[in-house]
Amino acid sequence: MHSGSGEAVEHELITYHGWGFDRSCWKEWKSVIPESIAFKSFDRGYYGDTSDPSFTDDDTLNILFLHSFGLHLCPADQLSRSDLIVIFSGFLNFHPTAIQLKRRSKLMLRQMIKKFRLEPEEVLKDFYRNSSMSPERIPELSDEFRDQRMLNDLNVLDEVELNPGMLKSAELICILHGSQDRIVPKSKGRELYTLLRDRARYFEVKEAGHALPFTHLEQCWSFIEPELNELLENS
Repeated sequence: MHSGSGEAVEHELITYHGWGFDRSCWKEWKSVIPESIAFKSFDRGYYGDTSDPSFTDDDTLNILFLHSFGLHLCPADQLSRSDLIVIFSGFLNFHPTAIQLKRRSKLMLRQMIKKFRLEPEEVLKDFYRNSSMSPERIPELSDEFRDQRMLNDLNVLDEVELNPGMLKSAELICILHGSQDRIVPKSKGRELYTLLRDRARYFEVKEAGHALPFTHLEQCWSFIEPELNELLENS
């Protein structure tokens, strides 16, 4: 991050949702983000129109909020231009490392993929419930619902792996994980922290599940706000 000239500047925040969500899940965050920060949201287009915003200025504070698979949907260029990266329910690779657990995880994902081909709406409902989010918050499955894109991303999830070195350009990385995450266990968040601890903070949100930035906004913000304010003061 470059030092400012003392003039008021508008910083930028881009949010990335995970699999099964869309940009509307971030709308409540607009009430807590400071007005000096331009709020933009990526949308994969699962339920309709896509949105692919990018940072416009490297002389201001560039911030990323990445939820789950959103860490992998975010382009490398965005990661390298960010000063603050906040990772919710994140993972470098989806499956466990232990062979027996990995085999079971892969089997469950294959079963999910198989069922999704036949009953995508039922799979989404189960996913939202397991994420500790009400199925009523699933966006409408209109004629623009792109189930094939969601199916393709489930297949990507099976093999995806992110090089942690791609995150090391950031000045600070905040890693938040729900203690009751049934989709991505908290051990995955701790693994991220262990690899990035020279510039990272790890926060665990009690009783929160996989959808913690949308179900536990206030608790998440209580951890993020002090870190963000310190960066804003120094920008």
